[in-house]
Amino acid sequence: MTGMRLTEIFAKDVQRPIEGVIKADDTRQLGVEVDEYVLTNEAAKGLEQLLETYTNYTNANGVWISGFFGSGKSHLLKMLAHLLGDVEGDSFPRERVSESFRTKATDAFLPPLLDKADRIPAKSLLFNIDQKATLISKRQTDALLRVFVKVFDESRGYYGDQGHIARFERQLDDEGQFDAFKDAFRAVSGRDWVERRPSFALPSVGRQVDQAYARITGLDGSTDILKTYQDTYSVSIEDFADEVRVWLDKQPAGYRLNFFVDEVGQFIGSNTHLMLNLQTIAESLNTKCGGRAWVFVTSQEDMDKVVGDRTKQQGNDFSKIQARFKTRVKLTSADVEEVIRKRLLKKNDKGTQVLEAVYGQESANFKTLFDFVDGAKTYRNFTDEAHFVGTYPFVSYQFPLFQAAIEGISDHNVFEGRNSSVGERSMLGVVQQVAKDIGDVEIGSLATFDAMFAGIRASLKSAAQRSIDRAERDLPDRGSPVTKLAVRLLKALFLVKYVESFQATPRNLTVLVYDRFGLDLPALSKQVQEALTLLETQTYVQRNGDVYEYLTNEEQVIEEEIRGVEIDSSEVSTRLNKIISGDVIKTSKLRYAKNGQDFGFGYKLDDQTFGPQRELSLHFITPEYPYGPEDIRMHSAGKDELRVILAPDDRVLADLRLLIKTEKYTKRKQTSSLLPVEEQILRVKATQNAQREKELVERIRRAVGRADLVINAADLTVASQDALTRITEGFQDLIARTYTQLRLLGGRTYTEQQVAGFANPDQSAMIDDSSVHALAAPAEDVLSYLLQRDRLGEQVTVKKIIDYFQAKPYGWDLSSIECVTAWLVGTSKITLTVDSNILKRSEVASALRNTQKHSHVVVAAQKTFDQRKVAALRAFCTDFFDEPTAPKDPLELARHASERLRAKCEELKARVSGSEYPFVTQLEDPIALLESVVGKPDDWYLTDFTVADDLLDAKTDTLDPIQAFLGGAQRKIFDEAAQLLADNASNINYLPSGSSQQVEQLLADQQAFRGNRMTKLKAAAVELQSRIDEALVVNRDRAAQEINSRWAPLQTDTIYLAATDEAQCSVSQKVNAILDRISRENQIAVVREIANTFDEHTYPAILDQLAASPSASSADVDDRPAPAPNMKQTVSVRSISATGIRGILETEEDIDHYLDALRTALVQALNDNKRIAL
Repeated sequence: MTGMRLTEIFAKDVQRPIEGVIKADDTRQLGVEVDEYVLTNEAAKGLEQLLETYTNYTNANGVWISGFFGSGKSHLLKMLAHLLGDVEGDSFPRERVSESFRTKATDAFLPPLLDKADRIPAKSLLFNIDQKATLISKRQTDALLRVFVKVFDESRGYYGDQGHIARFERQLDDEGQFDAFKDAFRAVSGRDWVERRPSFALPSVGRQVDQAYARITGLDGSTDILKTYQDTYSVSIEDFADEVRVWLDKQPAGYRLNFFVDEVGQFIGSNTHLMLNLQTIAESLNTKCGGRAWVFVTSQEDMDKVVGDRTKQQGNDFSKIQARFKTRVKLTSADVEEVIRKRLLKKNDKGTQVLEAVYGQESANFKTLFDFVDGAKTYRNFTDEAHFVGTYPFVSYQFPLFQAAIEGISDHNVFEGRNSSVGERSMLGVVQQVAKDIGDVEIGSLATFDAMFAGIRASLKSAAQRSIDRAERDLPDRGSPVTKLAVRLLKALFLVKYVESFQATPRNLTVLVYDRFGLDLPALSKQVQEALTLLETQTYVQRNGDVYEYLTNEEQVIEEEIRGVEIDSSEVSTRLNKIISGDVIKTSKLRYAKNGQDFGFGYKLDDQTFGPQRELSLHFITPEYPYGPEDIRMHSAGKDELRVILAPDDRVLADLRLLIKTEKYTKRKQTSSLLPVEEQILRVKATQNAQREKELVERIRRAVGRADLVINAADLTVASQDALTRITEGFQDLIARTYTQLRLLGGRTYTEQQVAGFANPDQSAMIDDSSVHALAAPAEDVLSYLLQRDRLGEQVTVKKIIDYFQAKPYGWDLSSIECVTAWLVGTSKITLTVDSNILKRSEVASALRNTQKHSHVVVAAQKTFDQRKVAALRAFCTDFFDEPTAPKDPLELARHASERLRAKCEELKARVSGSEYPFVTQLEDPIALLESVVGKPDDWYLTDFTVADDLLDAKTDTLDPIQAFLGGAQRKIFDEAAQLLADNASNINYLPSGSSQQVEQLLADQQAFRGNRMTKLKAAAVELQSRIDEALVVNRDRAAQEINSRWAPLQTDTIYLAATDEAQCSVSQKVNAILDRISRENQIAVVREIANTFDEHTYPAILDQLAASPSASSADVDDRPAPAPNMKQTVSVRSISATGIRGILETEEDIDHYLDALRTALVQALNDNKRIAL
């Protein structure tokens, strides 16, 4: 582009050795690391906050530095260790680090803080926790503590690998004997203690330790002192914090001990115990040491994510560790990019000048070249000229995308190594590797994303990259541009496989492999598509819609098995029709806009029918239809169908086949035992297939929206590209061309609710005149069809009419046909017959609306009748039945007359049957006349009905008077008089003879309903009632007098007075009740019976009741107990009769005999212990 080479634009040689990974314990390149450390903007802000907290201690003593690999967190941690204290075993001047930071600071806040930090004396213990934990298992709950103890022990010169030996050494040191012990050990063994202590387990070393120990202590040398320490050794966080405090107390005032722990987050992982260990260690150091002991750690995850995830998953409260590590520095991909730009990609003046010119030429295209589309995450493009110059030959999106790629690969355990991370590579190292691989090319060339694969290849598990190895070796025509591009794309797809936010579409993949400004982008896009097709064909990748995905070895096996599943063409067409009918069109009927009528249709696909078929069809033509465009159009001639010709799209059908194959495969596999990795792949496949189906539905919907529409070999012009709208608009033309007689309905549709109104217009106010008039035209066609079939001798049913007029050229809907038919009935043009019975107009709606009856309802043209006879029958109906109007239709009128005459006949018969009125027999002649005309065929009343005058005469002479009698006040008089006789049949026997004769005669009169006979009856009934009332009063008074004649004397009699109050009250109630009953009784015979019963039975019983209840006051005055009363029964004298006496008393002798016998009976009653009441 300019003739200048890539290697000529950099300020420093990109080939120079750069330590990509900063190691905590490596001091060989410390000077270079200090000089080349890039203090990014974000890192500077974090450092200011960190120093502010460190130099102004309040309560927190922890610093959490987070950032993904290559972000520079280890580098920063190492710089902090040398900045804030003296590093054990390293003589690098602390002041030089501080000065380096001052020169790199871009604002005025950082230098004063550095000055304050310089004045705080401190010791820095810098270590990578993984490297220090070589002999410590993370499964140990105190693993983290053991590493801290080891590092602290080593910093004091003790043997950190074995805690019990370090404790032995420390206690000797505390007692001032450690140096003496080392001298003694040398004397005994001839070897240096520090050199020999790793061999402490050897018996000879143990004996030498015991001898040396005995020398300095004077104790017996036979004691295995190290074994004693080993057996008793234990460590706790409290003990560790106390040791640190004791050590700090020995140091100058204000001295600090700082632990700098690299990759602590990686070491802890998801181990809750280790996380709680770290929390407790920091807390205990803070509690014991009061801000003199700090803990600085690095982690790939920030504190909030670490704590949030563990709290959510394990239910632990990590709020304390959040408080302890309050100071947090987070390094992002922006920091990475800034570090790389400044350390590696910084340009010289000439290079800057050349790249500024490139920016001017190409910047307008950056959005097109480097922005991702298709729903992918938006990554930062070049922001300005300086950004472009500083980043070139890399593109800004590559840094965060590569970081996301590495994070995903790491999460899926694809890296080799103890912690399955990127291992010995850093982002800086990867970028340098790519820059080296590009070589000395001309300016304008670009680093591509796929090239970054080389930077991590050595750290990947061999199985994970086997597909790439195989593709490089086995893809056909390895030297061709397409095959080379395919390998590059496979590497790019590998990197983005686990980046959820990235959509690996051909367009986005083209961005990833765009390697030179000025490249023909359409040509590259075409090559990308060819390369992807090659990879898909060889099952290195799979495609789901427009998104491609790298396949692992296990995924490739399953993908090949899926592609080997056999399916037939019918499965594909059935599924395609299901998507079209169920997901795109979603209906089997469409509405005709001109009248709002719904038309059903059937579905066809490439001449194959699906589901129920109708007169109209939607016929979808796929790209696999075996005819060309002209034939497709010509084949539609003469067919009642809308042809929907889908544009060629091999991908749709290929994806549809893959959808079906995947479904069959996953369903088959569910019945077999699977490895966990296979189960996971199948779950992913099922999820992808569900997404594939959604995308297919959308693509088919778009295809239908763009499809050509053909009716009867003619193309339609439809503007809309919405699938359903396009089909609906095309369907309008199909309806109009197929149903040419639909216009007879005048653009209207009718409902079933209107059928009854059209069938019986005389009884309906719901049908407006315009609707009635509008049905005249379609009704003419129906009537014409009916008459035509009748001439052919064919019986026409409602079903035949519906079938005929629903079909072309009519296309009328069911409800409209029913309404037209009902209109013909309502206008007396046709009749409907069921089982040879003509339906009444009120029955027509029910018959028409019941589709199951349509084949049984016969339709015929209505007969014509003599209008004079029709008028005469109508006049008869209004007069005889007292109706204001009668039906206008002749048959309805005849049916009406027949029904009313029958009803009248039944009514009169009911009057006669069981009636108590003597005059109802006069209805027999009218009944006979009605019976002679009832039950005739309907049309008989319009031709042979001749008794109208006779019936009208009978109505005037007999029916109306009787009806007036029965419906008026006369009937009440008659009924009340009859009731009077019935209620007083017994009382009349006590009246003078003939008292009721006049009432009885008037009730039996055959002409009672005529004249003033009821007036006479009412007067006679009043007179009779008066006589009955008088006789009743006389008998009531007589009965009450008889009872009182006994009751009044009894109340002063000794038997009453001697009785108890209760007995007196009881008998009084009985007598009063009897008197009250007499006053209310309306039957004279009953009144007399009450009086007789009182005399014969009630009165004697009252006497017995009183006698049986003597009061205490009536006893003898002395205290002797009274004898038990001799209870006697009281009987009425009327109940005693002379026995043996019969006949008539004629002489005195007869009287004497009767009296003797009576006396004998009375005496016998007394002898029977009875009292006799007179």
